[in-house]
Amino acid sequence: MLEHPAATAPTRPVTVLHADRSPADHALRADTDRLISALSNARATFWYERDAEQATGSRTGPMNLETPELPVDANVYPCGPFPFMREVGAQLLPGGIPARNIRYEVFGPDPWLADTTP
Repeated sequence: MLEHPAATAPTRPVTVLHADRSPADHALRADTDRLISALSNARATFWYERDAEQATGSRTGPMNLETPELPVDANVYPCGPFPFMREVGAQLLPGGIPARNIRYEVFGPDPWLADTTP
């Protein structure tokens, strides 16, 4: 998701927010750091359930969207398992981000699709 703005709009404001079990479980962390470095107006916040002290500037616990502040006109692209997405949505909408500005990808089975097996 960061490759496109890094290649086409490197001065565009970008906020990267990521939550994971631990820094060791953070997939593509090196790529994320590299792409954030390529964006002159990017900032990142990472949350880890455990071992957050091993990653400089990281926060302990679940993602909390009270800080950092997101602009109300932000386009938001949450990705993750359904329980995480429910938690994020419960923070984004009351935080002023309109539903039309949220595009998401659920990692795992889609709970809205009916089981069509015979």
